Amino acid sequence: MASEDDALEQAQGILGEHFQHYAIVVQYDDGSVWHVGNNELVTKALYEEALNMIREEREWADSEVDIDWDDDDDDDDDWKVAEMED
Repeated sequence: MASEDDALEQAQGILGEHFQHYAIVVQYDDGSVWHVGNNELVTKALYEEALNMIREEREWADSEVDIDWDDDDDDDDDWKVAEMED
């Protein structure tokens, strides 16, 4: 697990160099979760934003959207290129 700890420490260092605030969440093979951030309030806001994004994606995936593609619009007459005058 020392190599994992080294990788997480390296990730913190890199993120800290480039971003004012960050949050890291990892899940180990056994299912346990580890997380860290450099600002408690911002970390919480980042987690909430990520959760909202996941919920929106799941809602979209679960929705029954029926798109009716209009394939009858294949007339080439509608797409003529205007000639330029010299």
